[in-house]
Formats: sequence, structure tokens, C-alpha cells
Amino acid sequence: MARNVIIDCDTGLDDAVALLLALRSSELNVLGITCVNGNVGLDKVVYNTLRVVEQSGKQVPVYAGATSALMVDADENASKVHGSDGLGGIPLPAPKHSVENEHAIDFIVRTFMEAKEPMDWITIGPLTNAALALRKEPRIEEKIRLLTMMAGGLDSGNTRPMAEFNVFADPDAARIVFDSAMPKMMVPLDPLFLGGYLKWSDQQKIKAASDKLWCNLAGKIFDVTHELVHKMGRKQVTEEGAVSPPDLLAVAAAIDPSIMEIENYQIHVETRGEFTRGMTVVDRRKYQRGEAYPGRKEVAVVIDADQQKYASLVLNTWLA
Repeated sequence: MARNVIIDCDTGLDDAVALLLALRSSELNVLGITCVNGNVGLDKVVYNTLRVVEQSGKQVPVYAGATSALMVDADENASKVHGSDGLGGIPLPAPKHSVENEHAIDFIVRTFMEAKEPMDWITIGPLTNAALALRKEPRIEEKIRLLTMMAGGLDSGNTRPMAEFNVFADPDAARIVFDSAMPKMMVPLDPLFLGGYLKWSDQQKIKAASDKLWCNLAGKIFDVTHELVHKMGRKQVTEEGAVSPPDLLAVAAAIDPSIMEIENYQIHVETRGEFTRGMTVVDRRKYQRGEAYPGRKEVAVVIDADQQKYASLVLNTWLA
């Protein structure tokens, strides 16, 4: 039976393919998609999300949420990675549906509180909406089976040397979420450089099924991703021609964590460091002279992915 889930996103290129995977998956029943300022401004995020949902062949309500970080310290978007419109200039039809009138925070709180059994929650953008929902109604923690986050890094960053974008964009919100007691799984940047990617041959199979709207869009996104990475001069860290959208891996982890290598750690978020703002602090030293923080729940951290099983999950979902 499909698990009920809310997805929170800041729809850029990787969010788009992640949404297409979630919406086409028989394992997830997406009750709503909430939007947050992030890769681009909230208005563009909402517009992109509405268009992507329609390309999925599904009908799911979309809600607008936070327009900025909790404390606007260094407002920064990721348009250099996703294009000024957030979707790399890919032409898509204007959406036929409109954003819902209810605010994203109200929708999140209401849906979790009305749930008869614990639900899933997936966040693939900055954690502002999640933090605001937790502050508005702390009892939603009891209603969450698992929160899966594309957030942070163990050994690297992408916005700063020590910080991943989703956490850097709103570290205060990230701290609130990471400090919460709900069960959490973090999908950081690190597994993308190991098995968390799609090979060139995987992409060709998806593009060959372009008669399906979602495959057609995914193929275009992968093409644009290659172009943007080339223009930015970023070094290929996986095999040649591969793509590794972070948010796509996070949704795959939420669908089937068994294809991931997972380790449990206590995680803290640095909010004010001069060089480490937005860093997810994970102590993986073998010997510790100080005691761990008592009572603090560990986070399940995705360390690696089985590339073949990951690709099969994506292909089977989209090509079925």
C-alpha cells in the first residue's frame, strides 16, 4: 500500500526530476507539494512546481510557503546552477491549475494532525517551511513516520566549502529540524560521488521513452544539466556522461532505503561560524574523549547507493 507523503521543494532542475519520480512511484501517495524560497524566488518555484506536476500526468495540490529564510543573513539563490527561471530555460506549457489558497505551513500542520497514522515527509529544499511548521505545532513530530531530507554534507559542500545549499540557505531552520526528535534520514552530497548517479546509458533509456511526458521532461533536464555543468567548468566526479541530481537520490532513498548504505550519527548544524555557516557537523572519529549529547536522537545518514539498484528504481518507475 502506498505511503502518504508531503513533499517540500524549491523547484529547480533536480527538484523537478525528484518530483517526477515521487509522483510516478506506486510506493508514494503525494497528498500535496509545498514550495519554499530557495533555488529561485518563491513565485518562480511555485510556477515551476505547477508545470512539473502537470508533466507528471498526475493532479496534486501545490501550496506556497516561506518567501525567505528565518533570519535573512546572506540571501543567496542557485540560479547559476538552475538558470534564471530555475528550469534551465526549458520551454514548458503554462500550468492549467493554480496554487492553492491555503498557506503551505497551514497545510502541513493540518494534514499531519488529521492523519490517522504516521506519514512520510520529504524535504528537497531549504528547511524553512519545515521549521515553521514545527514551531507552529510541535505535536506534528508524533505524526511523522520518517522525514527524509536532501541536506548537508559529510566531507564537502557545494555553496561553500563546508556547506550544502539547502542548509546554507537557512541554517537556523535546519538547526530546528535537525534538533527535533522525529525520525530523520539525511541524504547528503557525499553519495552522489559514489553510487548515487545515473549513467549515460540510463539516461538514453529514459530519453527513448519521450512519448511519456515525464520521461520527455527528465531527458531535457539531464541535457540541460550537462550543459550547465560544462559552462560552470565543474569537474566530472563520476563516470563520464553521468548525472547525479541530489534531490532525485533523496526521493529514491525515501521510496526504498534498502538500496542505500546508511550509518547513524548525531548531527549538529552550525549557524554562525565565519567559515562554517550552514555546515552539518558530524563527528565520525573512532575514538571520542567526550561523551555524546545524551538523549539526542541519531540521524540515519545515506553514505552510498547501489548504482544499479538506484538506476533500476528510477527506470522501472518512469518506464512502467
